[in-house]
Amino acid sequence: MSTSSKPRIALWDNARFLLIVLVVIGHLISTIRTDTALGYGLYAYVYLFHMPAMIVLAGMFSKPEASPKAVRSTLQLLITWGLWELIWAGIRAAVEGRAPGSSFLVSPAWTLWFLVSLATMRILLPYLARLRHPLLVSIGLALIAGMLPAIGTEFSASRTLAFLPFFVAGWLARERGWLTGVWFTRPALGTRIAAWGLLGGVALAFVCAPQLREFWRIDRWLTWRDDYFWLFSHAPIGNWQPTQWGEVVAGGILVAAALLALAAAMTLALLIVVPRGHSVATTWGTRTLFVYLLHGPIIYLLRESGVIAWFGALGELGLLALVVGGVMLAIVLSMQWVSRATRMVIEPRFDGILVRDTTTQAPKAP
Repeated sequence: MSTSSKPRIALWDNARFLLIVLVVIGHLISTIRTDTALGYGLYAYVYLFHMPAMIVLAGMFSKPEASPKAVRSTLQLLITWGLWELIWAGIRAAVEGRAPGSSFLVSPAWTLWFLVSLATMRILLPYLARLRHPLLVSIGLALIAGMLPAIGTEFSASRTLAFLPFFVAGWLARERGWLTGVWFTRPALGTRIAAWGLLGGVALAFVCAPQLREFWRIDRWLTWRDDYFWLFSHAPIGNWQPTQWGEVVAGGILVAAALLALAAAMTLALLIVVPRGHSVATTWGTRTLFVYLLHGPIIYLLRESGVIAWFGALGELGLLALVVGGVMLAIVLSMQWVSRATRMVIEPRFDGILVRDTTTQAPKAP
C-alpha cells in the first residue's frame, strides 16, 4: 500500500498566506483603527472577509467523521488551545500583574477563539452532514444567534455560530465539487476582472465614505461576538436605532444576512484572483498556524509598550508603516527556523493519551 500523500495544491496555501497577512495587519491596527478614516476603512475592509475566508479553507479540509485522524486533528486544536491559554496567562501576569480570573478558559484569550471555534465546528460537522440542507441550517443558526444575548464569548459560541455557514460551505464545496470546474481552476480573464471589480468596488466604497465611522461603527458588527440588541445600542446605523424587540431582531437579521452575503462574495472573489502557481508564499502558507499563534504576544507587547500608539500618532503615515510591518512580521514568522524552534508549543505532542490505532494493520490470515 502506498503511503504517499496527495500533493498540496498551491492555490490553497497561497490563499492561506495572504489571509494570515491580513490577520496580522488587522490586529496591528486594531487599537488605532478609529484614529484616521484610512485606518477605519482598512480595518473594516479586512474584517469583512478575512476570517470567513480562513474558515472556508478550514471547512474544505475537514471531514464529517470520527476517524482516528479526524479525532487527532481536533484534539490537537484543543490541546494547543489549552497550552496557549496558560502562555497568555503567564504573559499577562508578567506584564500587567493580572492573575487569571473567573473567565479563564471559559472566554478564550484574544486570538485563541479561532482554535475553539474550529474545534467546535469539526465536532458539529458529522451531525450537520446528516441533514438534508446543512448550509441552510447553518445560516439559520448564524442569524438566530444574534437574537440571544446569552450566546456570547463563552467558549467562542457567538463566533462559532456566526462563522459556521462558511465552514459548512467550505466542506460542501469540496464534497460536491463546486470549485472543480474550469471557471475556478483556470478562471477566464472576464471572471478575474469581475472578482477584482468586486474587491476593488468595496474598497472604493470605503474610500468614498471617509465619515463612515461617525455614521456606523461597522467594525463592532464585524467582530461577530455581540447580540443585535447590544449592537443597535452601541453601533446604530445613522439614525436607525430600533428599540422594540421585533424591530431589533428583524433589523439585526437583515444586517447580519447582508454582511454574511458580502463576506461570501468577497471570499469567492479572493479565491478567484489568488495565484495558482507555486512560489515562496506557497511554502509560507503551510505554516499559518505558527504565524497565527506567535503574532499575538508580539503585537500585545507592542501595544503595552506604546509602540503601536506612537505609530498611530503619526496619522496615515504611521498606519502605512504598521501595514508594512505587519507584512514583514508575517513573513518572518513563516520562516522554517521559526517553525522548528516553536513546534513544541504550536503542535505539542500528545501520543501518550491516545489509544493505538490498529485499523490500518493488515488482517490476519484465516
